[in-house]
Amino acid sequence: MSSLKYPYLISRVVDPLFGIFVGVSAFYLYERREDREPGHTLYDLAIRRYNLETAKFGGDVKTVDERLSEREKQKRDAEAAVFENCAK
Repeated sequence: MSSLKYPYLISRVVDPLFGIFVGVSAFYLYERREDREPGHTLYDLAIRRYNLETAKFGGDVKTVDERLSEREKQKRDAEAAVFENCAK
């Protein structure tokens, strides 16, 4: 029985990092391809989890819905500004 001459793909340290990079990039591409509802992406999940952890220590936390409504408000304000500039 012979042992493997090269047990690592790249190196002992870089192989796990390479695996994590490939996994994260594959999931990112998957999420871009699949149309998800607002608030159901990996980014929103990570923010929600971060907010839960921050809330344990007494931090001021906004929910995803509050953040989405802030984004919608910013969009409306930007559209109104464009409309006002065009109307002049």
